[in-house]
Amino acid sequence: MKFIVYPLVCITICFALSCKKGTDSDSSPTDDPPVISTATNINNDALLKLVNDTRLAGCNCGTTVMPPVGALSWNVNLSSAAIAHSKYIASIKALSHTSANGDNVGARVKATGYTWTAVGENIASGQTSEAQVFNDWIKSADHCKNIMNAAFKEMGAAKTDHYWVQVFAAR
Repeated sequence: MKFIVYPLVCITICFALSCKKGTDSDSSPTDDPPVISTATNINNDALLKLVNDTRLAGCNCGTTVMPPVGALSWNVNLSSAAIAHSKYIASIKALSHTSANGDNVGARVKATGYTWTAVGENIASGQTSEAQVFNDWIKSADHCKNIMNAAFKEMGAAKTDHYWVQVFAAR
């Protein structure tokens, strides 16, 4: 009996301590500073929320009415492709969907190990925040259509200097 009681007490205490974190009434999520990923140089959650809020509501991309579509999930492989391409376009100080070796977004995503059935990319330059780059993309019909594309299920993004890359895909 002694051998059964000790593990149960430990499990109960460990469980109680792990649950307490979420119930702490003294902490406020709105007081926390934005979390900027050191890998992507952006607030991944903020950009994903902007995208998903718009996808779930639907919008007009230019004159095209885009109905609501499902939310995207963040994907590290797509982020890796975005990081690499944002570094490249920052190094040449120009916007391009083609890498130095001639690769397009599909080849860059495949190189991360992601096997895709649909893929797309938005790029931008000069914006200083996730909200600003998102608003510029959503005002452009083609960029907006990428954001609202129902075929896409996952997203990654990154910024180097003031060059932004957003990559969409589905497996």
